[in-house]
Amino acid sequence: MIGPGRFAAFALLALLLLPAPAEASGPEAVGAASEGLLLVQVYANAARDDEYVAIENRGPSPVDLGGWSLTDGEATATFLPGMVVEPGARFVVTRNSTSYREDLLEDPDASYDRGAAPRLAGGTPLLADAGDEILLMEPGGRTADAFVYGDSTYTGPGWGGPAARAMGRGEIAVRARDDGVPRDSDAAADWDGLRDHRLGQSAFGPVLTTTAGGVLGIVSPDDGAGPILSLFAAAESTLDVAAYTFTSETLAGSLAAAAGRGVRVRLLFEGSPVGGSEATRDLAGSLAMEGVHVRSLQGSADVVKRYRYHHAKYAIADGRWVLVGSENYGDSSFPSGEGRGSRGWSAILDDPAIASALGAVFEEDFDPRRRDSVPVPPSLTTNRLPKTTVGPLPPVVPRPPRGARLVIGPDAALDPGGVLDVLASARGSLWVQAYYIEETWRGVPNPFLEAAFDAARRGVDVRILLDGSWTSTADADGNDEAAARINERARREGVSLEVRLVSPYGRVERVHNKGIVADARRVLVSSLNWAHTSATENREIGILLEDEGLAAKFLDALRQDWDMDDGQEFRIRDPWVVAALYVFAGVASAASLRTVRRGPKGLKPGEPMETRVRGRTVLRRRRGEVRVLPPELVAEPRDGPRGRTGDRGGGETARGGLAGPQGDRGP
Repeated sequence: MIGPGRFAAFALLALLLLPAPAEASGPEAVGAASEGLLLVQVYANAARDDEYVAIENRGPSPVDLGGWSLTDGEATATFLPGMVVEPGARFVVTRNSTSYREDLLEDPDASYDRGAAPRLAGGTPLLADAGDEILLMEPGGRTADAFVYGDSTYTGPGWGGPAARAMGRGEIAVRARDDGVPRDSDAAADWDGLRDHRLGQSAFGPVLTTTAGGVLGIVSPDDGAGPILSLFAAAESTLDVAAYTFTSETLAGSLAAAAGRGVRVRLLFEGSPVGGSEATRDLAGSLAMEGVHVRSLQGSADVVKRYRYHHAKYAIADGRWVLVGSENYGDSSFPSGEGRGSRGWSAILDDPAIASALGAVFEEDFDPRRRDSVPVPPSLTTNRLPKTTVGPLPPVVPRPPRGARLVIGPDAALDPGGVLDVLASARGSLWVQAYYIEETWRGVPNPFLEAAFDAARRGVDVRILLDGSWTSTADADGNDEAAARINERARREGVSLEVRLVSPYGRVERVHNKGIVADARRVLVSSLNWAHTSATENREIGILLEDEGLAAKFLDALRQDWDMDDGQEFRIRDPWVVAALYVFAGVASAASLRTVRRGPKGLKPGEPMETRVRGRTVLRRRRGEVRVLPPELVAEPRDGPRGRTGDRGGGETARGGLAGPQGDRGP
């Protein structure tokens, strides 16, 4: 038997003979390896040689990437010792760091081909546009993470199930997050979402604040161009205007007058709107001649446009006044005198904080260093612009402090605090007026429409008004069919939700609005259509205000539009008069058969329409002539029911269907 003393001696000897623990070295010396690293962005379908991969460290400690590698199965690029990614930070590796810097105005951490950034060792992974895989490998050769997309059939470590959606030209695959935490199920669901990200897009969140500033509500076409002209005329030092299209000579003349009195005036517009931009470019050239700094957003064969469309409509004057609206800057939206036009809303707010936040958006988009921000040169061939004399801006009286939110799309269009928030907040009534509604987005229910149904299910009285003009009902799947389907669904569910179409009446030619009023106090004025492209790819701007006075003004217009479709405005009770009208209608119909055309829904008459072009020539529809619609009427992006993009048509798809940046130019 071994006594206690001898046992203790043997135990001590055993401890002394055990090998000393090895000192940590390599990646493990800096921090835990694979548990903390994920692929979070992959830019594969690049317009030039700046495709990149971003790796994020989710762990609590820095990780030295020395010995780690990226591979597409054909070439492998290996990180060098000393390339460290900090906790919560990202490490970006691009093919050409010089091109990356030119496109994103920031430096990557490393490159695996060209440029001044530190180089990885080994080969150069070249990701195929149509589909491929990129694997993040640990030093020992184990797969830490994978991203598989398009027509790739990879099913190895780090990935399971079908590949993620292929990226369109200029688009970035971005890993989804839940409450800020990256999703990690090694499947396509980690990457495929409603949002599409393009190279160089901003990352603004909702701007939440309290304002005591006064606000002026503008209802188009009723209030005409007067309030906008007065705002432009009131500018003393700076005036920045962002537009989709700008075709009003009257408004352009006001910008020119501001520049003439020493105001720094800048205009940013969409370079490739649906239907073309000739009218806007003509005025832009004239404005440049008058001293206005004019730029347009447009892509090319090797330039990615940051947004599918620059669809925002806003202005900032003197770092104080903010104009946000649903309407393009054309005569149809802001007519002079008693002219007819589009139903829409705008709001002028006196608030320096909101002006500053919106100014940051303008600076980001206008930035001359951005390759898609293209200067418009002065034009020597366009007419001189009229200098319009207008009255002062109507008094905008300060109000009690109240909530205000700036909604910036696509950055935060679907985030809490924006459109979904105002829909979710309704408790008694909810009014929505929209140009059109897409019922599904990429095969899933439209979240805005679903939020409206959720409101109805909790007892809110929901009323939705859509455009009922010929341009919105002539398609085989226009607003009339959408309204019928939504109303039928509401009937089946037994909820108080109704959709009506607003046909042309009085001064209203069509509905172009994108507005919401909840509980007669919360108002959203915005450029954001209830469409997938608008919410996820376009630059859009909206403002959400708690303001009963503003709500009351817009509710008056909403109720008037609603009543115009209830069938009660005009009834003839004398049967002889009715019979005479039937006879007259029959004769008139027979005579008009020679002038109608066949559309998807049968014979469709042309609506009376006129527009002005340069030189104020009036183009009227006569026998054998072509009707010309003003750009502000036709130039409105839309994703159609089967992936079509454009104003009720077109041929682009949101992802995977673009042949290149030229797809940004619209149909």
